[in-house]
Amino acid sequence: MALTRVVTVVIHEMGHALAGLVLLSGVISIYIGSYGDPKKGVHFGIGRLKIHFRYNPLLWNHGVCVSNSTQTSLLRSYIFTLAGPLASLLTAITCLYLLISPDSHGSVKLIAVFLLFSSLQDFFQNIRPSENPILLYDGSLTYNDGQTLKLLRSYKNAYKELVTLNHFHTNGQVKKGIEFFEDVYSRKKEPNLLRMGMSLYMEDENYSKTIALFDQLKVMTNLTSDDYCRHALAHSHSDDHSKALELYNESLKMDPTNFYALNNRGYTLNIFGHYENAIKDFNRAIELDPKSSHAYNNRGLSKIKMGNETEGLGDIKISMEMDDKNSYAYKNLGIYHKDRGELEKAMEFFLKAKNMDPKTHDLSDLILEMESQIKGM
Repeated sequence: MALTRVVTVVIHEMGHALAGLVLLSGVISIYIGSYGDPKKGVHFGIGRLKIHFRYNPLLWNHGVCVSNSTQTSLLRSYIFTLAGPLASLLTAITCLYLLISPDSHGSVKLIAVFLLFSSLQDFFQNIRPSENPILLYDGSLTYNDGQTLKLLRSYKNAYKELVTLNHFHTNGQVKKGIEFFEDVYSRKKEPNLLRMGMSLYMEDENYSKTIALFDQLKVMTNLTSDDYCRHALAHSHSDDHSKALELYNESLKMDPTNFYALNNRGYTLNIFGHYENAIKDFNRAIELDPKSSHAYNNRGLSKIKMGNETEGLGDIKISMEMDDKNSYAYKNLGIYHKDRGELEKAMEFFLKAKNMDPKTHDLSDLILEMESQIKGM
């Protein structure tokens, strides 16, 4: 069963890749066992096709295929997205044929049974639209194939502009992206352009502008659960946690399975000291995504604050095993040592977190607090 999961995941992503090689320019990358991590694992290439496998085979039950092409059309993107589910469906049809064929050997039929169910699982999981975003390694968000196809249909009025904005965003050219957005949006008032503009301003840490754009969005179109979640995150970064909590609640009213709203609401509940309710959110988030290092890390802090240090540290350890570059895990270990009065040890972890990601929320204030307390010793 484990082997067939790997096979059908690879077939699914190869469906995307083959369509991409035919229809798109640039490099096509397949990641098996991660959502775009180019560092950990085995890497090899065949022409424009680059393939990445994580070292841990237990993680090979998921993957992603991405293209760095900016020269594409709506139709080509649609075919590229649809090719993955079609590859899974064709695999299922082939397995069904082998099962009913009288000439198939018994062992072939046994393998075909497992491949049939696994490929059907891949097909239905991906073709059914899910509004829960997938966090890629570079920090950007994507969606499953069904939701992507749904979004592509809604992008038809500004597709070329959205592709250009996404290129600026994913390549870290935030200032150029904002300049392009302001120019395009002055001529074309389109909700998806506005959403992309919000993402760019969030990346630029201009949270007041992000909130102002949201106010325009809510009078222009029906808001989604993700819209409320992004708006809440802007308020979180602005330290307006009461408003953020209100908006996370709105997001989860619309979609109780929104992983990011659950995780971020739990994080906010931790700030307010409502640790028991925060744990409920993190438990649900982990049910939805058992591979989320952030949900384990946040739950670990909740447990520590409630006095359950053993389980809390265990959760943070799991988080660090999943992602040893998670700055928030080091931040939480620093908070643990700070609460124990181990100030120099706390400072050590805070500085490690800063070295990984200087933008880690509240980290600068914690470092200043530690410096002040250490000097006063």
